[in-house]
Amino acid sequence: MKTRAHYHELGTPPAKARTRLDPTLAIDGGTPVRTKPLPGPYPGALLMGREEERAALEVIRSRSLFRYYGPAPLGKVLAFETAFAARMGSRFALGVSSGTSALRIALMATGVGRGDEVLVPAFSYIATAHEVLACGATPVFVEIDDTMLLDPSDLEGKIGPAAKAITPVHLFGSPADMDRILPIAKAHGLRVIEDCAQSCGATWRGRPVGSLGDLGIFSFQLNKLITAGEGGAVITSDPELHDRAVRLHDHGNYRFPGNLPNPHKGAPIFGENHRMSELAGAILGVQLGRLDDILRRTRAAKRFLVDRLSGVKGLTLARVLDAEGDAAAAVMMLAETPALAKRIVAALQAEGIRAIQQYNGMPLYAYPQMVAAGYRAGQCPRSEALAARSIMLGLTSTFTKKDLCDIVKGIRKVFKAYCG
Repeated sequence: MKTRAHYHELGTPPAKARTRLDPTLAIDGGTPVRTKPLPGPYPGALLMGREEERAALEVIRSRSLFRYYGPAPLGKVLAFETAFAARMGSRFALGVSSGTSALRIALMATGVGRGDEVLVPAFSYIATAHEVLACGATPVFVEIDDTMLLDPSDLEGKIGPAAKAITPVHLFGSPADMDRILPIAKAHGLRVIEDCAQSCGATWRGRPVGSLGDLGIFSFQLNKLITAGEGGAVITSDPELHDRAVRLHDHGNYRFPGNLPNPHKGAPIFGENHRMSELAGAILGVQLGRLDDILRRTRAAKRFLVDRLSGVKGLTLARVLDAEGDAAAAVMMLAETPALAKRIVAALQAEGIRAIQQYNGMPLYAYPQMVAAGYRAGQCPRSEALAARSIMLGLTSTFTKKDLCDIVKGIRKVFKAYCG
């Protein structure tokens, strides 16, 4: 039973007046379910306010936008790192310039390099494979299952003698099956780098994602759950890995606890520049304080939608392994065929419902960059089939009940037209 408090989380209820829904699809000339655009999938950005403004202005007034020194350093990045590590259940956190930077640093910190192999899910953002290649290593693609996440049952058979690490991706806010992945990694002596770019605040069996493997990486790009426009973080509880990550992100320097480079800390490393700015650190410090509220909102929206979409003919919802831990960044649906998925996406967009085929409905190795690098279709046929049938609805923090009711109406209307 839904309570008033539950609906209050979703904002202003719709007006009581009801209008008859035009059964003719908008794509065929009918009246669309809605003409006003839905709020964009920017959960953190849409809740930005005076607190973020004040934090950014404080840094600007200090004239100390670089994290390690300036006229009057405020230590905003360090404060964010301390708070983020605590929130994510990790001993250390390192703020960096992007989620891609975080992944690169994590791979390099574990020693991934030329001749090594890294096991990655076949369905993910291009950076998942690209950063492995950028380290001189080879991505080995593992099938996904109906969760749209790495399938542990295909993992062990893909592990070869050159394997160095596994990168499970907690995609769309949904945590991967770490209970099965971690023992396989341990049995083969492989490092585990959790990609939490889309799942900040998600948990697996009560533990924050990112804290279960050797390292966890996060993205704070604009459409992520918390954001500074760009930014990322690497977390770990291993002092040696943290030491390497710090130096890899700052040209081999180690500036803690002071702000002067210490070239004698640890083994010499040729690092790069992946540092986070004080502006990003200041904004993220505020956004981190909003995370629990953002998760409450996205989870309420997803519950509302899932409750009303279950049982729609022709629609299959992607399986969620840990509903309590789901950060609810999206609702993932599967149509019965790839051709139908494309038609449904086009029809939903015409109805004013922002649905897409994420990653163009392709596995990682089908991207033009990967094809140019010699990768070909057929490596993970099950993943190819699932990706081609997938439909994604991104969620955000400011949906009203009317927004959600319109989404349900639009999806039901389109699936009824195509699936009976």
